[in-house]
Amino acid sequence: MTKDEALVALKGDLNKDSEPGEWLTVDQSLINQYVALSGETGWIHTDQKLARERTKFGNTIAPGNMGIALMPRMSRSNSVYSRYERKYSLNQGWDRIRFLDPLRADSRIRSRSKLVSVEEQPDGSLRVAVEFRMEVENQDKPWVIGTKVGRFFY
Repeated sequence: MTKDEALVALKGDLNKDSEPGEWLTVDQSLINQYVALSGETGWIHTDQKLARERTKFGNTIAPGNMGIALMPRMSRSNSVYSRYERKYSLNQGWDRIRFLDPLRADSRIRSRSKLVSVEEQPDGSLRVAVEFRMEVENQDKPWVIGTKVGRFFY
């Protein structure tokens, strides 16, 4: 796919929600793996007994930043980052990350994404902004929402 073909296709996808991704259960084992890597060792993430006794959540909760770390895995099948061929892409960061509701251990999550902008750049790349949402099964609010900004190179 050429850059011009991609630009036309991307513009056709603007502001359209993707299909949802596959469900993933975020259990205590997965939380513990993330905590070991990130150092976010607060008891609210690691001690199920204390979390049940001291919080309104009834269980431990996943660290919010874990939602950002899981985005590539969860959105691989449904984001514009996987639908459009290119030589390579670079991540330029995130805009407006919000953690809307704590994620309790043993919850199931899936991702959705939406292309919110695409702009041709002077160097020939395309700057894309993609909103990612991490939905939680049986909850109205997503766990986390944010807009990833990147560049596609052709």
